[in-house]
Amino acid sequence: MYWNLTNKNSCGKLLCAGLFVLAALSAPWRGNSAHSIDEEIAVSFDLEGQEIASDQRIELRLNRDLRNGEGRLAVFVGVTDLTSLFRLEPRSLNYQPTILPLPAGANTLTVYLVRPDDDWKRLVSFQLNVKAPQAENAAKENADPDGDRPAALPEVRPNAEPENETATTESKREGLKMEFTPSLSLNVKSQNQILTFPRESVPERNPFTDLAGQGSVNVKVTNRGWSFVNQFDLAGSSFRQEALRFGELGERAPRIDLSSYLVSIEKGRFKFNMGHVSFGTNRHLISGFSSRGVNVTIPIGKGNEVSLAAMNGTAIVGFDNLIGVSRKKHSVLSATFAREFIKERPNGLRVEFSVTRGSLLPLTSLNQGAVNDAEKSSGFGFRVVGSTKDQRLRFEAGFTRSRFTNPADLQLSEGQTLTEIRPATRNARYAEISFDFIQGLKFWKEKKLKLTGTFRHEEIQPLFRSIAASTQADRRQNQFEVTASFGEINFTYGNLRDNDNLNDIPTILKTLNRRHNVVISIGLNSFFTPAKPKKWLPQLSYTYDHTHQFGAFLPANGDFADPSQVPDQDSFNQSVNAVWQLTKRVGITYAYNRTFQDNKQPGRDLADLASSVNGVSVTTKPFDSLELAFEFGREELKNFEQPRVDRTFKAGTKAVWQTPFLKNSVFSGSLATTLGGDTGNLNGSRNIDFDLEWAYQFSLGTKKLKKMSAQFFIRYSNRYANTIDRQVPVNGFNKTQAFNLGLTFSFF
Repeated sequence: MYWNLTNKNSCGKLLCAGLFVLAALSAPWRGNSAHSIDEEIAVSFDLEGQEIASDQRIELRLNRDLRNGEGRLAVFVGVTDLTSLFRLEPRSLNYQPTILPLPAGANTLTVYLVRPDDDWKRLVSFQLNVKAPQAENAAKENADPDGDRPAALPEVRPNAEPENETATTESKREGLKMEFTPSLSLNVKSQNQILTFPRESVPERNPFTDLAGQGSVNVKVTNRGWSFVNQFDLAGSSFRQEALRFGELGERAPRIDLSSYLVSIEKGRFKFNMGHVSFGTNRHLISGFSSRGVNVTIPIGKGNEVSLAAMNGTAIVGFDNLIGVSRKKHSVLSATFAREFIKERPNGLRVEFSVTRGSLLPLTSLNQGAVNDAEKSSGFGFRVVGSTKDQRLRFEAGFTRSRFTNPADLQLSEGQTLTEIRPATRNARYAEISFDFIQGLKFWKEKKLKLTGTFRHEEIQPLFRSIAASTQADRRQNQFEVTASFGEINFTYGNLRDNDNLNDIPTILKTLNRRHNVVISIGLNSFFTPAKPKKWLPQLSYTYDHTHQFGAFLPANGDFADPSQVPDQDSFNQSVNAVWQLTKRVGITYAYNRTFQDNKQPGRDLADLASSVNGVSVTTKPFDSLELAFEFGREELKNFEQPRVDRTFKAGTKAVWQTPFLKNSVFSGSLATTLGGDTGNLNGSRNIDFDLEWAYQFSLGTKKLKKMSAQFFIRYSNRYANTIDRQVPVNGFNKTQAFNLGLTFSFF
């Protein structure tokens, strides 16, 4: 595929015409400064505590979008990682458990925020009460055809003979059900000869056409309360550098490989999983450790259970080491005994005792480019979690003791005599308690007040390490938080105190952190008049964050030769966000953010930075088939030490048109420009990004059995960038034009 773009005059006219047309139709396009709020991400679930079916759709709602660099979300039901089954959409996580039903009984649904440094933060936990399969079948049989109310029971007549005894006997024998769900998706992507200036910046693969695909096979069998689920997922690419294990095997990586699989057998509280599994709820010993392996949960009586796991030491893919525990020296073994003291209320009072033993060889994980070292650890831990019957008081605490060893590694020592690393046995602990001081107190216009206090403590001793949990050793942290809600008003205040170098070693810098943060949000449009919202009143939110980081003393006999090298910094961050939904078709958002970094160490008094961001976005839908948006932003960065002020202006538009004359066809385009430079006119930059795309989707087959669907798109992109530095001097100019084609087939 090749398009002739060498005629600069005709291309320039075409581009200019497209720019003017799109500027009149389009809207904002990239997440911008208008959404740079520092609001903590929160998750809500409407069905908490309610009894739901095993195949009922689960929707978790987010208070805002997940920002780039913030990490990812992980979702667990019990100790099973279901993250890959949840579909991330704008401000929501959705799961339709048609292939892997929810386990019957009481389960805990937990959502974590996994930061880029692999630090897991538990955001929230919800209670899932899933109906047993027998109860679901009984409810369906006793329901009328419309499903609105139970059907009337048949009239019982004395001495009446059964009308259909044979049918009744056969229905009792029924129970074996099998579902087979294959899927296959093929994606053809192509790019024409890219035109670039300067010519040296052309990509290495130019042009190219690649074929990639994903396939899965799902088998579910249920019989007499037993559930068997088998799922295999494959991925492949004709371009070897995109193969699953290219980072590990290089040119020997197979183009088609096994990405994940799971074999699951369940009955009641008994669970057996083999494949890609997750295990562990002890924060410092083994916490959500995910790899290929085997785990099993065996109930003992009504209130006890034992869980066992054997997994590979790092994440792996491929057909090699299918079970995951073929290498004894590169594996993690763990066992947990748990007891529920309040049988009718799971997690009312639950105690767990866990032991873990693991070792790692100096092998890289999937697509990891790092030099690793051999490691071993073994330890045990306790965890207790509970709550009062009315959920007013909730608590969780844990203690871990771990022994960590760095075995000698000849590949790292390379024959040199190195200082032996001694094994270290250290402790870690944490505790968290929350109490609702006020629950559902009515004050005004049926609005209820709720006030909750939370205290968290965590201490990890120096040199503490467990290979099955991500921790930061030599650290103590205490945090207090107050949250309140009153109708549409939400308030949060937090105070955190953190320090390291717990042994106060005089040659090591001891850092102290003190943080205060406030978050307030209020829906003015519906607070005073909930029956008739005022459209000219906005939804407001305000965030204030103050962090003070400083050294406790000047380290002795180290590289710190002057007090100016000991950090002492105050950081302030404030954000304001306002949203107006004027009509169903028009919405406006304004955001303001200001940060100030104050350095206080001697000799660095002027090394301060201040920045401010203003952003406005407008969305409108003049027709049902046309959606437009516009975005404008201004940023300013001030350096007090140089001194210097840099300013950046952004403007963007986007348009999405669902054509009424061609069903399932969408045209979209975006135009964004950025101008930057300092007030002293020492440097400057200008960037323009222009995109046009046409996408078309169609399917073959009936609605009940869609045998094939396909999506085709063609995209044109134009990039322009100019950077000027008058001090060096440098005048850089880059321009790129490209056409891309894509065709995706989905079968079954």
